[in-house]
Amino acid sequence: MKKIVIIGGGPAGRLIVHAIHKSHQEFDITLIKDEEINANRCAVPYGISDNKPVDKFCIPNTLVTDFGAKLVIDYVASIDKDEQSVKTTTGQKFSYDYLVIATGSQPLIPPIPNIDLKNIVNVRSKTDMEQMREFAKQYKKCVVVGGGYIGIEVAVVMKKLGIEVSVVEMQPHVLQTTMDNDFAETIEAHIIDNGVKVFNNTQVTAFEGRDGNVSGVVLDNGDVLPTDFVIVSVGVKPNISLAEKTGITTSRFGIVTNEYMETNIKNIYSAGDCAEKKSFVTGNPTLGEFGTNAVFMAKTIAANILGDQTAFPGIINANASSAFAYTFGSAGLIAKAAEREGLDYVIGESEVMDMYPMMDGMSMIHTKLVFDKGSRKLIGGSVLRKGHCVAANVDFISFAIQMGATIEDILKYQYATHPELAAKPSDNTYMFAAQDALKKL
Repeated sequence: MKKIVIIGGGPAGRLIVHAIHKSHQEFDITLIKDEEINANRCAVPYGISDNKPVDKFCIPNTLVTDFGAKLVIDYVASIDKDEQSVKTTTGQKFSYDYLVIATGSQPLIPPIPNIDLKNIVNVRSKTDMEQMREFAKQYKKCVVVGGGYIGIEVAVVMKKLGIEVSVVEMQPHVLQTTMDNDFAETIEAHIIDNGVKVFNNTQVTAFEGRDGNVSGVVLDNGDVLPTDFVIVSVGVKPNISLAEKTGITTSRFGIVTNEYMETNIKNIYSAGDCAEKKSFVTGNPTLGEFGTNAVFMAKTIAANILGDQTAFPGIINANASSAFAYTFGSAGLIAKAAEREGLDYVIGESEVMDMYPMMDGMSMIHTKLVFDKGSRKLIGGSVLRKGHCVAANVDFISFAIQMGATIEDILKYQYATHPELAAKPSDNTYMFAAQDALKKL
C-alpha cells in the first residue's frame, strides 16, 4: 500500500485526507502537525467574544482521524528526499511515496523595540484567541497594529465589546491590499464613525512598558498612544525553512511548484500559505493567503496523487469581510493591481438598489468591474454593500473571471428578481457596471 505523509494541519492537509478517503483507493495516510488543536484562523477575531466556547472556533482533530488518516502531533525536523522519509523532533520516522508540505505561514513580527513586552499578541492560534478573550474582559484600551482584513475585524469586535480601539496603519488607508482607495475610504470613514480611531500613514517605532507589560505605542511623529494591550496583525510569511533545508526551490512567495503543485523534487508537493501562488489572470507570482486558495491547490494535489493528472490554473483570490454595517470583498485584480501589472484596462461601476425601492431597509450595492481592454474579458472586481450577501457577489465575479466572461457576456446574462431579495427587473449591479465599462471603451 502506498504511503502519503502530509506535513501541516490546515485546510490543505485536511482536504487531501478527505479527497483520498472519498476516492476509496487504498493509501496509508499520516498527517503530522505541530499544534495540538488548530484554531480556525479566519474565525479567530470572532472568537474574542466569550459568547461561545473557544473550541467552537477550533478545528477538531476528528476531521483527520475520522477520515482514515493517522494523526501525529509533532514537529518535522528533516526530510530525507533520497530515502523518502521524514523524521520528527521526538525521533519518529515516517516513510512516504508521496509527501505534501502544507506548513502554512507564521505571523510577521516587525522589528519594533520592546515587542517582547507582555500583553502584545498576534492573531493566529488558539492561545492568541484565549489571550484576547482575557484582555477584553480585563482592560479598556487596545491598539491594533495593521489595518488589513484581520486587523479591522479584530478592531470591530473589540469595539463592540466596549474596548477603546485605535488602529495604526502605515499605508494611506486601511484595507489597501484588497480594496481600491474609494472603497477603502468609505469603510474607513464608517469604522471611524463607529468609534474606532484610525492613524494612517503612521508607523509604530517602539512600545513602552510598565512592570513588564505594554503601556504605550510610540508613533513615528513622536506621539504615544496609551494602551492596556496590543494586537499585531501586519501580515504573514510562508513557513519554508523545512523545504529550504531539503533542497526544494523557494522564492519570497513560498515553495515553488509546477502547474501540478509538485516541487522540483519528484513526488513532493506543496499547497497553502507555504506554497508560491500564481495569478489566474497574469500567471505571475502573487500573494494569496486565504484558506480557500489552500483548498483549491490541495484538490489539484489529491487528483494528481490519485492518478488524474490535473493542472492548477492559478488563484483568483476571492475574498470577503465586514466592518459594522458594511460588507465588502474582491476577486481577481482590483484597479490598482491591474495598474501595477501594467495592464490596459477599463473600469465599469454601478450603484444599484439591493431590493425594490418601496421595500423597507433598501440599501445600495456599489460594484466595480475591471475588464481587459483588448479581450474585453473580466479580470477583477469588487463590491461594497450592507447586508450579508457580499460573498455571493464576489463569487459571481470570481466565476465570471474563471470562465473568461466578456463585457458582452455579462450584458446578456440572465438573473433573478424579487421585491425583498433583489433589484427591480431592469436593474442589475453587474450588468450596469458592464454597461458603464462599454461606454468608456
